[in-house]
Amino acid sequence: MEVHHHPDVHHKQKHFKEYFLEFLMIFLAVTLGFCAESLREHITDQSKERDYISSLRQDLADDTTNINSFVLGFNIRIREFDSLIAMLRNPVNVPDGADMYYLARLATRGTVFGDINNTLAQLNSSGNFRLISSRVIADNIVIYENRIENFKEAHDIDTREQLALYPYLGTVFNAFVLDSMLAITTDTSSDPNNVQLARGFSSDIHRPSGNPKLISTNTKEINSLVYVLHQRKGTFVAEIRLLYEQKMQAQKLIDLINKEHRQMD
Repeated sequence: MEVHHHPDVHHKQKHFKEYFLEFLMIFLAVTLGFCAESLREHITDQSKERDYISSLRQDLADDTTNINSFVLGFNIRIREFDSLIAMLRNPVNVPDGADMYYLARLATRGTVFGDINNTLAQLNSSGNFRLISSRVIADNIVIYENRIENFKEAHDIDTREQLALYPYLGTVFNAFVLDSMLAITTDTSSDPNNVQLARGFSSDIHRPSGNPKLISTNTKEINSLVYVLHQRKGTFVAEIRLLYEQKMQAQKLIDLINKEHRQMD
């Protein structure tokens, strides 16, 4: 007769220390995993921050170069407006009508200054502005963005004044002469400093032949035209001041970045 031995189903109860040791090992494994993941994210964020900061520094340097060119261009335009206003003081006896028409046609030209803000746009659109660990740099980036907005507001005024010139010029100047001065150009890349952009693409305007005269020398009409020219010239002065403030803030940011992120070089 076979004898069946039943297995002992009663396990020996673990001691409390064994349970605690297992819990401790699991806890340490989870904690170390969490720490490792946090460290990995921190290293990744630091790498992204270095990339953003390096790119921002280059954008700021490019902005500074562009601002220098546009300030030069605005100063050229102010001198052109001064010359035109001086001619209109005695509109009957202008010795060089071709030059007067040329300056009048340039007066309606617009400016197309644009900031190199690709990095700032990426930081804001992606939500990665939080990666900028330096509070000083972050605060000065905000100040720089405010400087950009201040210039844009002045530029909007400039654009409205540009459009306001049309009816006054059309009342005083011969439109057929103005039309003869227009030439089509397709390439403005020969000006690496963007001065032509600030001057309003003057390369496609040519002086007319002969010594053309005004179609009206009415005192009130001339006065209204000069007033609008004066207003726009004043806006040019304001734009120069705002660009100068933007340039100073850009340079301050570059200095802060160089000081706090020397390890990037």
